[in-house]
Amino acid sequence: MPEVPIHPDIQQTVARLKQTANGKYLLSGLTFNKYGNRSNAIGKRFGRLKTELGYGPDYVFHSLRRAFSTQLENAGVERTTVARLMGHELADQTFGGYSDGLHFEKLQQAISHISFKGTASLP
Repeated sequence: MPEVPIHPDIQQTVARLKQTANGKYLLSGLTFNKYGNRSNAIGKRFGRLKTELGYGPDYVFHSLRRAFSTQLENAGVERTTVARLMGHELADQTFGGYSDGLHFEKLQQAISHISFKGTASLP
């Protein structure tokens, strides 16, 4: 199982989720769809939460991924690092075929550029 760097701002939340998790998933209680994945359940849970918080239809689950990649790009983080953090496959032979990946410390350093404090406001 790959190691995933955790941003300092959510370390306490992740620790709490790990204590309550059952099985191999950090987020418990999500159902699988007919294709065997849980993304629909996560998307629906996110949709209900953001609506309860007053966010409109412009904010969708992938808004988090978009904001994440935008902040890393603006911080000058290398494309291959961003791709690896986002779980994207590297198709080129140099990094996709030969590289064993980045050192954990490099991934941790990259996510330290992320800050969602004050980046969005309620409509």
